[in-house]
Formats: sequence, C-alpha cells, structure tokens
Amino acid sequence: MSGIRVVLTITPANPELFAALETIPARLRAERIRTLATIGLAAVSGAVGGRAVNGPAADPSSQNQGGADRAMTFARSLGTDI
Repeated sequence: MSGIRVVLTITPANPELFAALETIPARLRAERIRTLATIGLAAVSGAVGGRAVNGPAADPSSQNQGGADRAMTFARSLGTDI
C-alpha cells in the first residue's frame, strides 16, 4: 500500500487547532495531526482502542453523546500525553 500525501494549511479560522499546533515544532506537526485525526475517527466511529463499541455509541443518532470520552480513552490507548 502506498501513502497518501495531504498538504494542509491551518489558519486562525480554526483558533483551537491553530493555537495547539502553533506551539509544536514544525517537524512534529504532521504527527500531531495524524494523532488528532485518529482520535477524531475513533470518536465518530465509536471505536475505543481499535475495537467497535456496542451500545449507544454504535447508534449514529447518539454519536455526540460520550464522543469526547471515547476519544480521550482512545487517545490514552495510543500513549498520547493528553
């Protein structure tokens, strides 16, 4: 499988993301974006630690409920320092 290259520009139009990335050295920003994207995918798919979650998280109508908790649990399983 080959990689996918993404050229991304973050502007102050996204203030939280801009502020978070502004403090990270330029060479490490891509890794941070990959981590944040992985956490976001886990939150919207209901996955925790790479496994699908049964119950309300699997129901698309309730994806916002507990999404932050699932994302944080997943982030911790990746070893990020959140």
